[in-house]
Amino acid sequence: MRPQSGMRVRRFADELKEAAVERFLTSDLSLSAVAEQFGTTRYSVANWVKLAQSRGEVKKPKPHLVAAATPTDERSASEKLRLIISAGALSEEQLGEFLRREGLRDGDLERFRTEALGGLEGKVHSAQDRRQIQELERVNAKQAKRLREAEVLLELQKKVQELWGAKDDDTTRE
Repeated sequence: MRPQSGMRVRRFADELKEAAVERFLTSDLSLSAVAEQFGTTRYSVANWVKLAQSRGEVKKPKPHLVAAATPTDERSASEKLRLIISAGALSEEQLGEFLRREGLRDGDLERFRTEALGGLEGKVHSAQDRRQIQELERVNAKQAKRLREAEVLLELQKKVQELWGAKDDDTTRE
């Protein structure tokens, strides 16, 4: 990723990076607090922690880092339900801690609730029902096609009658 024009890329010594990672993992400080102490951004510290983890230099990451590594969309329905129920009994302060610990954002719980309610409203179809629906859709499509063809034929008949005259025209050959 390139820096934006006018921005300088700062290089940090490996010792400083290691110290920042160590401080973050061994204390209860947030990424922002560690970044402020070391004169960098929280994104840099987060990247250094991820690199250390990928190299195997970090034995046991903080729990909120593990939870954040799991995207919320990959959680099972039962896990989402557990989170909704757990969060419902918490105060505002406890909820913030809970969200950080589980790696969630404010909107995630609301989305989980909406998904759960939507799932309750939807009808579960069996395999037999799905096959029947597909068969009915095929029959419907065929009948719609036949109807369009019949309409075209009727239009053609009308035009032919207009060109050649009415059917009950009494013309005889002599």
